[in-house]
Amino acid sequence: MKPSIFLHPLLYVLCLLLTTSLRAHQTDTTGKRPDSIQHTPGVIGSQHPMNRPDMDFGAVTPETLAPTAYAIDSSADAVILFDHGVVNFDPSDYDHRFSYILERHVMIRVLHKNAINRLATFTLSLPKGSDAPYLETFKGATYNLDNSRLVTTRLDKSSLFKDEEKNFMQLKIAFPDLKTGSVIEYSYRIIYAGAYIPPWTFQGIYPELWSEYDITVPTLYDYAVKLQGYQKYVIDSSILSTASFPVSFGALSGLWSGQTVRRIWALQDVPALERAEPYTTTLKNHLSKIEFQLSAVHFDGYNKTYRTTWTELVNELMKRDDFGAPLLDHNHWIDEELKKITTGETTSLGSLHKIYAYIRDNFACVTADGLYMSQPLKKVWENKKGNVADLNLLLTMCCRHLGLDASPVILSTRSNGMAVDDYPLLSDYNYVITRVWVDGTAYLLDATRPALGFDRLPETCYNGWARAIDDRQEQIPLQSDSVTERRNTLVVLANTDSGYTGTYTHHAGIFESFDLRNRMRSEKPEDFFEAMRKGPYNRQLGDHGFDSLAFPDVPVTWYYSMHYGFTTQTVYFNPIFHERFIASPFNSPVRHYPVEMPYCIDNSSSLTMEIPKGYKVDQLPKSQRLMLADGKGAFEYIIQSDGKTIEFHTHLQITKTYYNLDEYKGLRDFFSAIVNKEKEVIVFKKIN
Repeated sequence: MKPSIFLHPLLYVLCLLLTTSLRAHQTDTTGKRPDSIQHTPGVIGSQHPMNRPDMDFGAVTPETLAPTAYAIDSSADAVILFDHGVVNFDPSDYDHRFSYILERHVMIRVLHKNAINRLATFTLSLPKGSDAPYLETFKGATYNLDNSRLVTTRLDKSSLFKDEEKNFMQLKIAFPDLKTGSVIEYSYRIIYAGAYIPPWTFQGIYPELWSEYDITVPTLYDYAVKLQGYQKYVIDSSILSTASFPVSFGALSGLWSGQTVRRIWALQDVPALERAEPYTTTLKNHLSKIEFQLSAVHFDGYNKTYRTTWTELVNELMKRDDFGAPLLDHNHWIDEELKKITTGETTSLGSLHKIYAYIRDNFACVTADGLYMSQPLKKVWENKKGNVADLNLLLTMCCRHLGLDASPVILSTRSNGMAVDDYPLLSDYNYVITRVWVDGTAYLLDATRPALGFDRLPETCYNGWARAIDDRQEQIPLQSDSVTERRNTLVVLANTDSGYTGTYTHHAGIFESFDLRNRMRSEKPEDFFEAMRKGPYNRQLGDHGFDSLAFPDVPVTWYYSMHYGFTTQTVYFNPIFHERFIASPFNSPVRHYPVEMPYCIDNSSSLTMEIPKGYKVDQLPKSQRLMLADGKGAFEYIIQSDGKTIEFHTHLQITKTYYNLDEYKGLRDFFSAIVNKEKEVIVFKKIN
């Protein structure tokens, strides 16, 4: 499965829905046009898929209910037979406003009882308000077979329920007589006032045999279109027409005449959205969908741009009371507090270290993300808690108050999905950190996590581009390729007067140190070392402990001493103690989504050991080097002996974090070979 639209690392393409930018796409000529619009079609091409389904309402026959499984997924609990959406525009709807009208038609086959509870009730949520979408019609039916006779049960008013909430209205539709083998069908018509085009999702929890979206737009409006997904469209077509209708923009009104663009996209045999696989950031990045954003309006010399630039977005954020405006206040209430915290510091960097550590260690973060403040900064200081934006904007304000060059930086976390930096939308962002320049060096700070060191970010922040919210509006690269997790282990074993003894020392990486510190906040060191207390061949744990556990700016080191009591005739000794892969993270022979590692890897392990007294080497693993095809991954396993000692070294280095589906087999084979190699043991035999 290869991506049809692909820009690393986010699967998307942005284009303007303009006649001047359209290629000679092929087209399907089905669909309806509003009777109120005068138009003359001009077809750019044609394309007629051989197996496009009959999508008339009620086009169900006994044959529709005959299959017990479908080739696309024989184990699916249900299959979407088709999902068809048509969007047309109405220049003067019931309220005399321009609007778009979505007509959606869905047919689903229920194959297993597991799907009944999920599909028995369909819920449609619509926001409230004067410009809220309006549900004009809804109809539906359930189809079953009774001794080969098709039985249709249509929805009536008793099947529809409304649930009113403060900002939303939920319409719940209960399908009657739903059972295994049923087909359910529904269609509805929603009017969207204004120039909003609803998005379309081609993929969901069930496989879809056919999903089609057909929209018609007057070139009065320009739109940016975001296409995301892997599958190739079986229809990707355009039709140009002409239309004319009255328009009004404030004091300007008149008759608009111009071209309309009809765009049709269709996917066939769309697999269900799979569960997240190992090393998948979020399924949001892989869902097949189309989204639209109004970019501009053009009418008789009237030109208005809606596409937000970073300059406009920064200005908007810095004027908001829950983001930038408090940073511009004098904030004299913090004067004495900052003097106490930075007492004795004579350098800007020293003061920055102290104020960062104070907020990190004394304030509680109550959310996992947050772009806007939940309370005034003074309240944050008094309450000693807040969301991500509360704490990091407080840090930004404190730094500015000390005369430092500090700015907020916004980003989208890995679980939130990729943000499209070229087309800024605040809805794409969910996290704010602080950037501070000191003596020509930029420091990125996140004060929301007690275990996080200075100038360190949690791995969830490494998700593409971040953006500084200041006059410079700089892009800040936070790609996962830009950070490397380095871990190192050293083991020394020797024959001594007290027996066969040695030491184990592990230097953790940045993210491993962060995880260890969080773990040890609720776990005793003795519990951590308990699993290592006893090992094979009467191994006993001696002195053990952590270094730098209480100092977040320094990587954690943990260590122990050990004593072996070899007595058996044969000793099977694995030179890798705790760092080997017990199983590959890529065991599955099939991969549905690209591999997205959170960081690059640089792991090394060394062992120097004397051959245990009274034993000889009977079998030594062979040295081996492995390499990924692109040269971005390497593993070496080097071992040698001079008859008295054994020197052993392993090194795993991965310098690329994103692997597409074509590269998966090579990556899987690479890790499988590592797992197998790391299982190998040194065999010692007792000397008679």
